Amino acid sequence: MSLPRLLDPFRLKSSGWVYGFRLIRNRVEFTADPERVKEFSKCPFTRSQMTMDMLTRFHLSNQSIVVSDDEHAATMRKTFRDSLPSRERFAVIAKDLVEEVLPRPSEGNAGAELHLSNALIRSVYISLLTHMLGVQVTQAGRDYVRDANIQSGSRPMQLDGIMYALGVVIPRWAPMRKIVEVLRGDHHTRRIAADLEKLIFEDSVPSGPDTWYANLLRMKSTKKISGVQFRGELTSMLVSSFSLSAAMSSMLLCVAARPEYVSKIRKDPGLAKCFVNEVLRLYPPFRQFGYEHKGVWDKTRTERAKLTSTDLMLTIFALHRNGAVWNTPNEFRPERFLSSKAAWGRKYLPFGMGKRACSGRLYSEWLLCHVLMYICSEECQVTLGLPDDFAMDSEGLPVGLPGRLISFPEDDRIILQAKHPCQDLAGVA
Repeated sequence: MSLPRLLDPFRLKSSGWVYGFRLIRNRVEFTADPERVKEFSKCPFTRSQMTMDMLTRFHLSNQSIVVSDDEHAATMRKTFRDSLPSRERFAVIAKDLVEEVLPRPSEGNAGAELHLSNALIRSVYISLLTHMLGVQVTQAGRDYVRDANIQSGSRPMQLDGIMYALGVVIPRWAPMRKIVEVLRGDHHTRRIAADLEKLIFEDSVPSGPDTWYANLLRMKSTKKISGVQFRGELTSMLVSSFSLSAAMSSMLLCVAARPEYVSKIRKDPGLAKCFVNEVLRLYPPFRQFGYEHKGVWDKTRTERAKLTSTDLMLTIFALHRNGAVWNTPNEFRPERFLSSKAAWGRKYLPFGMGKRACSGRLYSEWLLCHVLMYICSEECQVTLGLPDDFAMDSEGLPVGLPGRLISFPEDDRIILQAKHPCQDLAGVA
């Protein structure tokens, strides 16, 4: 039985895709309609309590920019953005990352098969520590990341939303949260995150005076942030590596599935941004975002009963493939983003919306574009292909997994082949 049919008894029929018990205050609405999103965003909104709870369990901290109140997030976001490396540095950052994750196979090798997701998580994490956080990563830290059992899977977010609506998961009910963590393996991830946090804090030093890590140390020493908030930002690097690796995995698989774009992007690097936008449209790493109107929980139960919902969950995967607002929504066509109006109207939200949109958007977009441009350049020493038995959709594209907090490709295998001097970068058949 499918999840929607299983949960249908808890759907409040009169309110559209809204789930909950009438006697419980939580009513969660799922939408992929940009008009509903525009209507909702007319009033001041913030990240929902439900989403904060789910992100706390995934982020392993409730004190980072991503998982905190609006005031703290706004204060930290400005310092974070001022600490980012200059855009000119991203070409080198991207090249180093590609050469580590996609090493040139030896001569005579018919093609090396690589599982992208887990390989990317480790390398992207080290790259984020070095360039986004701005620390000198020790060899002990690199060895731990290389050997740690870091898995790319993540929990179904829709199910979490329904559980919250039904009152099954209460944010501050510690026993229930512990049970959920054990059943889903969160405790294992928490242990890895705690070990990494300790390695960074005890063994690493800032790589410069104006890096994010140097600023965090200053804010901690002057009591502008607490020790818990400081650790929360260190832990968020691990979670950021998951979302960025998910997007990068999908992008590299799309390059392999559509090799004709390699020569197009090499001739016109400006097309790389369109390609990245199309990847993020079809394969948004964050499949859902949750919001609530400010002050919704200050209302009386009677006042809340008049509302359509208490929580609005934007189903980004469905929004980005909504045929009512996208022409040929399942087709991979980067050229659609050549139009400056392509993303207008709350129909393209890969990083969320409003003041609580992803703080790392610029970093992620710049890195993805520069990785793509390097892959398409003559300097790159590998070409990308897909296995003969690769799991693809009806369009010949990778299959994404909807309904998850962070979603990696269902099949992340890619074939690496060495590029010969006379070989054109049109890709591998």
